[in-house]
Amino acid sequence: MPGLRDFKRALQRLGAKMVPRADRWPVAGLTAHYGVDFPSTPATIKNISSSGIFLGVQELLPVGQLVTLELQMDGDPELNSELKISIQARIIRQDEFGAGFMFVPPPGLDADLWEVLVRSAVVLTDREQVVHVFSTLRTVLFLCRLCQSGAEEAILLLDGRLDQHRTATLFKIARAVENLLLADPDADRMRAHPALVANLLRDGSWAPDELTTQLWVGLFVSSCSVDEPDDCNQILVDLLVQITPFQAIILTHACERALSAAPASGDLTSVSVVLSPDQITKLTGVTDLARNATDLAYLYNLGLIQKLFDFTSYREIDIFDITPSRLGFELYSHCHGQRGKIDPQLAASAREHLAALIPAPLPSVWENPTPLVPDSSQEK
Repeated sequence: MPGLRDFKRALQRLGAKMVPRADRWPVAGLTAHYGVDFPSTPATIKNISSSGIFLGVQELLPVGQLVTLELQMDGDPELNSELKISIQARIIRQDEFGAGFMFVPPPGLDADLWEVLVRSAVVLTDREQVVHVFSTLRTVLFLCRLCQSGAEEAILLLDGRLDQHRTATLFKIARAVENLLLADPDADRMRAHPALVANLLRDGSWAPDELTTQLWVGLFVSSCSVDEPDDCNQILVDLLVQITPFQAIILTHACERALSAAPASGDLTSVSVVLSPDQITKLTGVTDLARNATDLAYLYNLGLIQKLFDFTSYREIDIFDITPSRLGFELYSHCHGQRGKIDPQLAASAREHLAALIPAPLPSVWENPTPLVPDSSQEK
């Protein structure tokens, strides 16, 4: 299986033709900000290397001070607002020309990979390539902060094994989660289970529309906490990846309607959500009522709504009962960022529904070879 070494070689090939390798590289097209608590002070970049950066600063800075650096691509701020990276650095020297900062990468970040990414972001001239490397660099830093030494499996998703659309969706999910976590007072302490993060990004990268993407973002956020990371949300990942955009619309609407109609006690057992044909057509945009009914049946078989649509009757379809189940509410709440352990009984129920809907593959003859000719040594 390809590893970080192959990933680094591919990135090196991107930048190899631009300029010879050097310890320090001049910088164009980047702006820098720094600050102790927040990177708010602008500074010109004199040069940069894999180990640090030299900034033209005017104020006197204490050597040894740890600061936060933010590097952003120049251009339209609205277009480039996401094309920035944040990393800690320590002031190591200062003279009349400026101050030198040594990067303090997050734990688990491979030093060689970091060097290749920084160099590529600086020396490449093709804007599309620079944008891709910058997005990769930001995502790698985020994953290392979140998963630390276990980030490699998720990082390897960026080595080209996903197509362009899936990679762009992965970047979008990672940026959105990072931005949401930054708003949390415990942002610096947030951690997530490395294998779960890799699966969230791998499966979430298939999201074809905005609603489904946001559900993956919410589920990712709910999988991060200051506690010891675990993979209990994996069963919700397994459920969400089975849901189509139309089914996501139906389940989201069902849960929102049920929650808005719930009594003050919060008891949802007495709440039902029933739609007319016109209402479900307006909701999904699908005029084929049989298609809508099929989506309801699929949600039922996943255990996410309570009622199975009755396909045995030949009468005209007049109602669509989309009342969510407990498992449906659980998935909805976690996909909107709510943290907390999933009820073990609900997790077991989800596994049963998935096993019934998606049977395990039959064993291959190559995995369990059976002799075609009886072993004569066993005969008496």
